[in-house]
Amino acid sequence: MPQPPVTLRLASGLQLKLLADAAAPRAAALMQIDAGSHHEPSAWPGLAHLLEHMLFRGSRAFDDDQRLMNWVPAHGGRLNATTRETQTHFFFEIDGERFADGLARLIDMLAAPLLALPALAQEVEVIEAEYRLLCKDADTLCEAAQQQAFDGIAAMRRFTIGNRQAFGEDMPALRAALCDFHRRHYHAANMTLWLQAPLPLDTLRQLAERLTATLPGGDVVLQAEPPRLIPQADRRLCLPGLPQLRLTFALNQPDAAARDGLRLLDALLQDEAPGSLMALLRREACCDGVRLQHTPCAEGRALLTFIFSVNRGSAAEAARIESALLNWLRQLPSLSAAQREHYMRRGNQDFMRLPPLDQLRARAFGLPPATEDAPWTACLAALTAGNLRRLLVTPEGTATPRILQGLPLALAPFVAAHSARIAPRYRFYPHSDAPPLPLMLPAERERAPLAWHSDGDHPPVLLLRPAPATPLASAQASLLTSALRTLAAETAHQGGYLGVTQSHGVWTLQLSGDAPLLGRALSQINQRLTSLDDALKQEAALSWQRTQLRTQGEIAVRRLAAQLPEVLTPPGDAVCWQATLFAGDAALHQQLSRLLSAFPAPIIAAQDAAMITDARPVILSDEDDDRTLLLFYPLSDSSPAARLALRLLAQLYAPRFFQRLRVELNIGYVAHCAYHRCADRDGMLFALQSPRCSLAQLQHYTHEFLQQMRQELAVLNDTALQQAKQTLAQSLQPSAGDYLQRTRESLLEQRPDAAALAALDLPALLDGQRRLFPSI
Repeated sequence: MPQPPVTLRLASGLQLKLLADAAAPRAAALMQIDAGSHHEPSAWPGLAHLLEHMLFRGSRAFDDDQRLMNWVPAHGGRLNATTRETQTHFFFEIDGERFADGLARLIDMLAAPLLALPALAQEVEVIEAEYRLLCKDADTLCEAAQQQAFDGIAAMRRFTIGNRQAFGEDMPALRAALCDFHRRHYHAANMTLWLQAPLPLDTLRQLAERLTATLPGGDVVLQAEPPRLIPQADRRLCLPGLPQLRLTFALNQPDAAARDGLRLLDALLQDEAPGSLMALLRREACCDGVRLQHTPCAEGRALLTFIFSVNRGSAAEAARIESALLNWLRQLPSLSAAQREHYMRRGNQDFMRLPPLDQLRARAFGLPPATEDAPWTACLAALTAGNLRRLLVTPEGTATPRILQGLPLALAPFVAAHSARIAPRYRFYPHSDAPPLPLMLPAERERAPLAWHSDGDHPPVLLLRPAPATPLASAQASLLTSALRTLAAETAHQGGYLGVTQSHGVWTLQLSGDAPLLGRALSQINQRLTSLDDALKQEAALSWQRTQLRTQGEIAVRRLAAQLPEVLTPPGDAVCWQATLFAGDAALHQQLSRLLSAFPAPIIAAQDAAMITDARPVILSDEDDDRTLLLFYPLSDSSPAARLALRLLAQLYAPRFFQRLRVELNIGYVAHCAYHRCADRDGMLFALQSPRCSLAQLQHYTHEFLQQMRQELAVLNDTALQQAKQTLAQSLQPSAGDYLQRTRESLLEQRPDAAALAALDLPALLDGQRRLFPSI
C-alpha cells in the first residue's frame, strides 16, 4: 500500500502533507490554493486563470531567469499549474539537491508576485491564444456541455477560461482586480503544501516552516452550506470527431463527493477480463473505452462522469451502455473483502508506477491511492438513476452553436431510449473457477535469439520490440492490442503485466510476472497471434479508425507530434522483432527462447538489425485557424559523444527558445524546444502554435533563433557550460520509475554515460551544433 502523507498544520494556518521517499532521486512539491474559477468576481470571468499565469511572470526575490518558470526547466525539472473550479494547483519536480531552491521560488511567486503591467498585457494575449485552442478542444467543450445539465450552483455556468474581450483594455483596472483576488485567497490559511522528497520528515517539516514564513496570513472564511446540484435535462452535443456518451452523477453528500474511493472504482471499471463490464460492452460492439472524471463544484458537492467512447452514437446504444453500467454499479456493494483488496492492490500498483510529481497530482486532485477506510459505500449509494444525466456527443446533428460559458456549444435536447435487456451477472476477481493459463511448449527446435540482462532481484520482464528498420504501424499495433486484450487482463489478475505501448515512437510488447506466469502467458501470446479471425481483425480496424479520429480531435501540435513516428520511418509489410529478457535465471531464459521460436513473426538478434542513417529535417505543419509548426532535426551521428552534445544543446536551447518566442515575441500559447527521441532517432524538436503568425514567420523566427544561438554559444562562459553539464548529468541518472518503465527506457532511450560529460568541451559542443544544423 502507498504510504499516507503525514498531515499537520503550522501556526500560520498552512496545512502540510509530507511524504518521505528515500528511494527517489527526484523530489516534487505541490501547492493547493482553496480558490478557483468559482470564486472569481462575476465582472472578471477568467480572472483566477489569469492570476495563475501571472504568478509565473516574476516575484519579489526571483525575476527573469531566476523565476520558477525559467529556472526549473533550465535545471532539468518540469512544472505546471492548473486552475480548477474550486482550487488552483502549482507544482514542480526536480532533483533532490535543488529541491529547496525550487520550493523557495514557488513560495515567493505565490507570496509576492510582481504582477507587472507589461507582463499582464502579454499574458492576456497568451490566454487569448489558449482560449482559441480550447474552443476546438473536445474535452473542454464536452465538460462545459455536461455542466449545462445541472443547476443549483450558479458558478458552474460561468466562463472560466478568459479571453481578450473578457479582460478588456483597462490594464490598471485588471491588475487591481488581480491584486484583490490574490489578497483575498492567496494566504497561508487557505493553502495546503504537499511535499514528496528523499528527505527525512523532520527535514521536510523544517524546510516548509522556514520557506513558507513569507506567506501572508489570513483567516479561513466559513462558507454557508452550498446549494444542492439539481439534475436538469439530458443533452446532445454536435461535435466533429469521435462519438461519446457521458453519464454524469450529481453527488450532494460530502462522503459521496470525496475522491477517496475513486481509484478502486476505476480499477474495477478498467478491468477487461471475461465477465467484466468492459468485456460485455466490447462484445456487444457498444464502446471501446471508458474513463472517470471527477469535477468538484462546491464544498461537499461534485459531479462524477463515466465517459464512454462509443461506436455509433445512437440512442439505443446509449441505453444499452447505461443499463449495463447501472446494473454493474448495483452489484459492486456485494464484492467480498478479498475482491475489494484485489482491485485496490491493482489500482495502487498503477499509482506507484507514477513519478513523484504525478503521485502528488493524483493525491491532490486526481485519483488518490485506494484505502480500506474510503467512503466506498456512500459513493456507490449516490450513483443512482435519479442523480444521473446524459450527454450524447455525436458528429452529426443540426443544432446551431450558441455561446455558453464562453464556448461555442451546439446543444440539442436528447431523449433517452429504454433498454429491456436482462441484467447480466458480472464476474469479479478473484473467483474460484478462474482457470490458470495453460503452458504450451513448442516442439524442440532452434531457439530464437533472446538477449539477457540478469540485473538484480526483480520480477523478470520480457520485452519485444520491432527492429529499427521494420517498424510496427499503428494499425498493426491496434491488431496486436485487440488480440491480447483479455489475456492482458487475465495476466494482471494473476499478478503479472502484459501491455502493448508506444514509447519514444516505438511500439513494444512487454510481459512481466513470475517465471511460471511468464511461460504460460508467452505460450498464449503465440497461440492468439497465430489464430487471428476476421471478427478480431474488424474490431482492431475499428479501434484503429477511432484512434485516428481521436488524434484528429487533438489540438494541432499534439496531432502533428502523433504523426512524427511514421513520417520518420514509414512502416513496411514484414516486421522483424528483437527480444530481451531482464532479470530471471538461465532456466527461464532457455524456456522463453524456446517459446519465442514459435512467435508468429521473425525474431532477430539486435546486431542483425539495419541501422537508420537518414538525418533530413522533418517539417510538419497545420493551418486550421491557428498556424502550427513542428520541426524535428535528427542527429546524423549516433555515437555517444554526438548524443551527449545533442542533449546538452537542448538543455541550453530550451529556456532561451521559450523566453525568445513565448515571452519576447509573444507568438502564442505554444513555443517548445526539447531533446526528443522518436522512432530510434535522437534529435531536437521545435513546436510552435500561433493565432497571429504565418507558418513562414514561425519558421523564420526559429531560423533566426538558431542563428542567434550559434553566436551566443560561441562565447558561452565556462560557468554557464558547467552548470548546464551538471543539470544534464542529473537527468541522465537512472529513471525513478518502476522496473517496467526502466526496462523500456534502457532498451529504447539509449541514454549516454553521464561520466563522459567531463570530456565534452565547448569546441565539441559547437561541432555538434554545426552537424545538427548544417544549413544554419
